[in-house]
Amino acid sequence: MALEITTQGDIDQIVVTSLSRAFVQKIYRHCWGKNNTPYFAGNCFRGVLYFDERLASKYADDVGFPWRGWLSAPKFHHRTGASLDHGLNLLVRDGQGEREISSGGIAVTENRVRLDAFLGLLGEDEVLAVLGAVDKGEMVFTLPDYTGPFDPDKLTIVVDRLSDLYCEETVITGLVYDGQVMGMETGESRGKSVVDPLLISAEGKLLDMYDFA
Repeated sequence: MALEITTQGDIDQIVVTSLSRAFVQKIYRHCWGKNNTPYFAGNCFRGVLYFDERLASKYADDVGFPWRGWLSAPKFHHRTGASLDHGLNLLVRDGQGEREISSGGIAVTENRVRLDAFLGLLGEDEVLAVLGAVDKGEMVFTLPDYTGPFDPDKLTIVVDRLSDLYCEETVITGLVYDGQVMGMETGESRGKSVVDPLLISAEGKLLDMYDFA
């Protein structure tokens, strides 16, 4: 029987792309005009960028910036996977039955996504943007050529670590069991929320709304 491991927790979808500084400035000016408190202006910016396609497209057209939504943006980096950071559990199924184990104590191999790799891709008057969404759901990993019994010491979690991009998410990109890469697919999901956009200058500085005033 095949080995199947299902993650139970948050699913992160992270996109690293570029945005026109003038486009960002247009949205922030609109948001400051609606409410001059940083909290509400920040919420407004997030709402326009992720959800108000009509208004965002208008501001993009005003400054000559192509924009058809964050998931359609040119992607320097795009990764969807379970988050390792939020109490992740693993449900193991094989010929011996079904049992749940914690990801704590499982070996981890990490790829650190480097900021410098993206800064050189920015055009003139562009900023780097880290955008994303978090979904409650599952990722399912399978290994057809498996002989038990299951040994958690043979399991390795492979992750992308994004801390160099001012992002604390650690996204699982794969599982390896006894040296064999397991197949991966998305399972059930139960509702999505977006993450606060992170904007970074060509010099690698984390920006806030006041940098676009």
